[in-house]
Amino acid sequence: MIDPAWEGKVQFYELVFGTWLTYAFLVLMWERALHATKPEWIYALITFLGASFFWVNHYFQYAPFYAWLLNGYTLTFLIIYYALCVRGESRSVGWKIAAMLSAVAFTVAFIGFENIARYFVERHGVNEFWIMLVAYFGFVWLIAWRGRAHR
Repeated sequence: MIDPAWEGKVQFYELVFGTWLTYAFLVLMWERALHATKPEWIYALITFLGASFFWVNHYFQYAPFYAWLLNGYTLTFLIIYYALCVRGESRSVGWKIAAMLSAVAFTVAFIGFENIARYFVERHGVNEFWIMLVAYFGFVWLIAWRGRAHR
């Protein structure tokens, strides 16, 4: 069983709110900033893997092995990010470095979007229900937006 004393501060409503925004951020970063279009399943998989950090930060943030778990997960994420997004691209070395640094931008954006949700709940007393409602409408918008992109 997972020791409840290991549990971190990250809550599910933060993850849900951050996920749809981060997906949009990832798509825009790759298609507008890096001028590369990836198949939709790659955007979905990268976002899913980023969202999976929730497990590490929610259930194990105060575990004695947290640093090992976080670093191992980060390394795995970066290897998969490289394999799916960068490897095989016939681009310059500078572009490939920028593409790998986009993994950092992705992570920072995800954390930032999650913290927006936390800010409204903790500092302004907004019930997490409303944050989740905004997120679910955000997912509807995201599905419609990406659906139009593939017609």
